[in-house]
Amino acid sequence: MRDNTPPKPAARRRNAVLPPAVLLMTILPGAWAHHSFAIFDHTRTHTLKGTVAEWSWTNPHGYIELDVTEGLEGVEHFTLELTSVNMLRRAGWRSSDIAVGDAVTVITAPLINGDPGGLLLEIQLPDGRILTPPVPAIDTFRRTP
Repeated sequence: MRDNTPPKPAARRRNAVLPPAVLLMTILPGAWAHHSFAIFDHTRTHTLKGTVAEWSWTNPHGYIELDVTEGLEGVEHFTLELTSVNMLRRAGWRSSDIAVGDAVTVITAPLINGDPGGLLLEIQLPDGRILTPPVPAIDTFRRTP
């Protein structure tokens, strides 16, 4: 026979707190790992010509590793960050648009700390197409010449 007595107040509180606590425990690690776009200098742009060394079509952000030859100094490696795969798809991008070995020209918002990297604002592909990723929180970004 089933006991139909209502649960005690402490059990009700525990049952009410448990689902939100479990939800927070699953969300917070990803939130802590995610960063803002404040690490990029949104007042400047940097144009680079180079060869795609690696193309990561991944979440939470896509990445392009770009080898740039600058004069007699040799090759400098840049890490360029994009937005999420979902946002790239919505903007018409496909994972096959970029391939390792492609010679590309990119416009970036450089890293504030001066390290070789930045936020990808535009990429010109070998076939001449220009792809512009959606850039969260800085859609009003003004590109400088």
